[in-house]
Amino acid sequence: MRRIYESEALRRDDDDPFSPNESEEGRGSHVNWANVSHALFPSRLRARAIAVDVETDKDRYAPDEPVRFRATFRNRLPMPVSLVTETPVRWSWAVDGLVEASEVYEPPEPRRTRFDFRRSERKRFERRWPQRIREREDEWRAAAPGEHTLSVRIGAVDGAEHLVAETTFTVER
Repeated sequence: MRRIYESEALRRDDDDPFSPNESEEGRGSHVNWANVSHALFPSRLRARAIAVDVETDKDRYAPDEPVRFRATFRNRLPMPVSLVTETPVRWSWAVDGLVEASEVYEPPEPRRTRFDFRRSERKRFERRWPQRIREREDEWRAAAPGEHTLSVRIGAVDGAEHLVAETTFTVER
């Protein structure tokens, strides 16, 4: 029995089109699907292709108990989708309209970037909020008892109204 290297099974030949050539591997097979997405779908339709969801681990929390939540973004299409965002921060969360539960939130500088999704891709992010609202650089206060609204949004340039989800939870007395 001859060894594999003696049989020339791994031979590469420039003259034989059926023999792999290292210089051609991968060439011509790459399609920039983000560009295809931009070419085929208007930005408003791309925004509708992405489903946004947010959920907390519980409906009721004791005072000072961290609120754990998960933001999920899912491409509903069987092809890649690319969204143009207003800032490098592709998505954000807010409690009762306060971004990152802060009254002193400083938005990032405007610089457009992309939020890319492979076909049928699901992106999940988990965060926790310690039930504190930032009032100043070094001062935080406890969240008031009662019902609160947690929202998640993608900061897309077009179609942002479709890229929002929210849920409610209660902080007990």
